[in-house]
Amino acid sequence: MKSWTLPLLGVHLSEGHSFMKILLIEDDPSIAQFLSNALTAYRYTVDTAADGQLGLELATQGEYGAILLDLMVPKIDGLSLCRHLRRQGCQTPILMLTAKDSDEDIVTGLDAGADVYVTKPCEPSQLIARIRALLRRQGSAVSSPVLKWGALCLDPGLIQVTYQQQIITLSPKEYSLLELFLRHPQRIFSRSAIIDHLWSIDESPTDAAVTNLIKDLRRRLKSAGITEDVIETVYRLGYRLRVPPQTDKKHNEEQLDWTKQQESYLKQEGIVLFDEALQDFQASLEKRLEVLDRAKSLLQLNHLDSSEIERVTEEAHRLAGGLGTFGYIRGSELARSLEHLFVERLLPKEELYTKFCQLLEELKQEIAKQPTPSTITTPQTASTPLVVVIDDDSSFTEALQQAATKRGFRLEVAPSRVIDCHWNVTEAPSVIVLSLYGTSMQANELSLVQNLKVQFPAIPVLILAKQDRLDERVAIARFRNVRYLLKPVTAQELLETIATVLSRNIVADAKVMVVDDDPVMLKTLTSLLQPCGLQVTTVPHPEMFWHILKFTEPDVLLLDLKMPTFDGIDLCRVVRQDSAYADLPIVVVTAHTDIDSIQQALAAGADDFLCKPIVGSDLVSRVINRIERSRSFGGGNSRSQQQQLKILPEESQAWQSEINKDGLTKVASGQYFHEFLAQVWQHLSGEQAPLSLIICDVDNFTFYNDSHGYQAGNFCLQQIANAIRECINPTSDLLARYGEDKFAVVLPNSNPNAALQVVEQIQFKIANLQISQNSSDKTRQISLSLGITSTVPTTEKSLQNAIAIATQALYAAKARGGNTYCLYPS
Repeated sequence: MKSWTLPLLGVHLSEGHSFMKILLIEDDPSIAQFLSNALTAYRYTVDTAADGQLGLELATQGEYGAILLDLMVPKIDGLSLCRHLRRQGCQTPILMLTAKDSDEDIVTGLDAGADVYVTKPCEPSQLIARIRALLRRQGSAVSSPVLKWGALCLDPGLIQVTYQQQIITLSPKEYSLLELFLRHPQRIFSRSAIIDHLWSIDESPTDAAVTNLIKDLRRRLKSAGITEDVIETVYRLGYRLRVPPQTDKKHNEEQLDWTKQQESYLKQEGIVLFDEALQDFQASLEKRLEVLDRAKSLLQLNHLDSSEIERVTEEAHRLAGGLGTFGYIRGSELARSLEHLFVERLLPKEELYTKFCQLLEELKQEIAKQPTPSTITTPQTASTPLVVVIDDDSSFTEALQQAATKRGFRLEVAPSRVIDCHWNVTEAPSVIVLSLYGTSMQANELSLVQNLKVQFPAIPVLILAKQDRLDERVAIARFRNVRYLLKPVTAQELLETIATVLSRNIVADAKVMVVDDDPVMLKTLTSLLQPCGLQVTTVPHPEMFWHILKFTEPDVLLLDLKMPTFDGIDLCRVVRQDSAYADLPIVVVTAHTDIDSIQQALAAGADDFLCKPIVGSDLVSRVINRIERSRSFGGGNSRSQQQQLKILPEESQAWQSEINKDGLTKVASGQYFHEFLAQVWQHLSGEQAPLSLIICDVDNFTFYNDSHGYQAGNFCLQQIANAIRECINPTSDLLARYGEDKFAVVLPNSNPNAALQVVEQIQFKIANLQISQNSSDKTRQISLSLGITSTVPTTEKSLQNAIAIATQALYAAKARGGNTYCLYPS
């Protein structure tokens, strides 16, 4: 075997791919090691499998740019493995590398699904060239621009790093690390995220390996003449690219152009991924229609048995979700009608055949048309944070502008006169800073805050006040995600606060696991989530679900409802039965929107429902909200939370302290609700006494707000809070505001019957308020949907699971049309 020197990366190497992982399936240790070293030298990350079974698992659950497959491997041979992957819908390029070189072997290998057939022995440089050619044909329309940080340049095409036009020699890991930061200039990478990007699964490096790699890269860059640190350490979070030095106007313009290139690259990457999913879906339509055509023929001959009915129903169901997602709205409706023909089975056979033929013909006509572009939405990708400052102090804003540029923020200053006119914001800012003009907040300033929170409800607003006034703090506290700061404050202090606010909104390195038997839908969901920085693991076969779940440890789980072998409800129950995953957020993604399906999924443990067709922005918003909510509650580690809390269960009136009180409704805050419930849970678990929990939601409150205005909405919530408070025992029970329009009631020492009595009193009180939903229709009044759970707390039971069950009961009540309640035991 020919030896091959593994060089440090320099100018002479050829084109490569960024962060590309290769799966090598080879049972000969010496060959596997040789090929792994050769690929690593060309900046590929390599996972190796010594048998076909392990290779199948890795190929199914991992994301690889290419698979190098030997034919003669144990457990599952290469041909069988290749055929199996292609039947599963795997589109990853496969290069067969084998000593079998007869024409018959080559034809058999290519027919099995291989893209390239290479015979051993093979010159390493030729093998690398074949891999590059294979990846080029696989195709990515996104070009790789030269990445710059000041005078530091990284050329992905040449795999070359230069500083002031002088080549810097880096090791493969150092090069990949630098490229990772340059491609994501605003992202913070934890040590675990860096390991996932730069190391293969069998290397198992420690956090210390990342620390040493960071030190090595910094030392090499400094030895090349770079005086400032390129990589910044972010306390408790990880590392990110520091903002490059800005020496002159020309350099500033170059840096701005570089930032725009990165933003354009990320946005284009998301569009390309989604377009690829659309092309795959359109390519699959022919085979999908063949299933329906076959059903049509069998239906005419009266040979459509139960298995064929199940097959055509599943295919119509997949089409309904896929067509709607990719812009075939009418086609989605027709596919859903086809599905319902066999689900409901209301028509006699003759009419069923006629109706089926009619719907199928209309469906083919719709598929022949172009999809509606406006319905194909991809989520916005992350860009440089934009800070909007409303302030007339030019000296302060100039200092803030200079400091913001160094911190990597874009800053726009708006004068205070925008308060007196209608302000149209063309781009959603990341943070808004409002400096109060006088010694107290004016009515127009408060109105501006309200308008901004209506337009951008999730965007943080920082208020800079000259005097500390309680009435202003109370007024501001009624808005979500608004902070109150006192002047004087330096530019650096303000930017530190902004950075803290933004870092709490970052869902860094979050893992999403998607289970769906439709490979096109898996690719679609991946294309929508990956550009937002989420790590996506797809599972096309439900029977592999548990193994991959334990391997991945996701932050959120997306489940299709209807799948073969094990459906989404089965998998949802399996997750909730295991204490390790009892608090894992589960979002059901399905085309089944009937009440029975929703109730079954929620009863099985689902947290949220997302209906097909998928809208990218809605999907991303739901997933990120679930991750942030889960992380804010500490991942369900209720026992450690209980040990840290100092408030005793008997002190149920502690919420009356201003720090524990909701500013609008004057009941307990959501944060204190969790503290109180944790202490009560611990207290009752020792006494083996019952506990009931009620979570209620105001029906159609958004519509009420839109119809009557936000001031009326606030007054409505105050009335509801007062009404519920009259139904509980203030010396033992707790009422808390649990969200925008949600309330939670904790009833210690209360069994289900006692909880139902409280619920009936609440419904009676709310009905007596007689608050009209619509001024033009007095008969429609404000009502509540209520979810109830009762249990006897123990140390083995999960407090967060009780909250989840009460929430599921609430969703079931809302699914029934609202103004009712559901009781689920815990």
